[in-house]
Amino acid sequence: MLSGGGPKSKVGPPRPTTLRLPKRFTLQYDVFPPVALQTAARTLMGPFRILEHTADVGFEAVGATCEEVFANSARALFYLIVDLETIAPCEETSLSVEGSDPDALLVNWLSELLYLHDAEGWLFSDFAVRLTGEKFLAATARGEKFDSRRHQAKMMVKAITYHQLSLERTPEGWRAQVYVDI
Repeated sequence: MLSGGGPKSKVGPPRPTTLRLPKRFTLQYDVFPPVALQTAARTLMGPFRILEHTADVGFEAVGATCEEVFANSARALFYLIVDLETIAPCEETSLSVEGSDPDALLVNWLSELLYLHDAEGWLFSDFAVRLTGEKFLAATARGEKFDSRRHQAKMMVKAITYHQLSLERTPEGWRAQVYVDI
């Protein structure tokens, strides 16, 4: 985050940052400015797109169903962290998440995935989500643990935020907008 007299843009090469995780995990991040991520994501006109913001990064995910938009939101989250194509969906983890309403459920879902990444080194690229009402979901996330020989981390996501959060039904299906704290 920048402080001072209004929004400022820092352009230049990525700056390395080290994240200290419990015991055996230390990840090296090349932190790209949000504009660089936006430029890289412009070619992705699929299930999600990266959104520009002064201090944080966001994404918009779409899907034909609410379950699909939850899965695509998770893909967008991990796209911010690493190149999705480098993640082999060879192991799976089952998750159950609840929230006080659909928006809170989306934030809790993404926060749980981020926790698994931060605490245990998981990277996920494939998701099967089943909603049970508006407050509960059960999901299977497929992926693998971070391997510094094959995965180059792009950005350290600190948290999922409620800033400009939206989850809505559209004429085309469903749409979610999420900003993350970096």
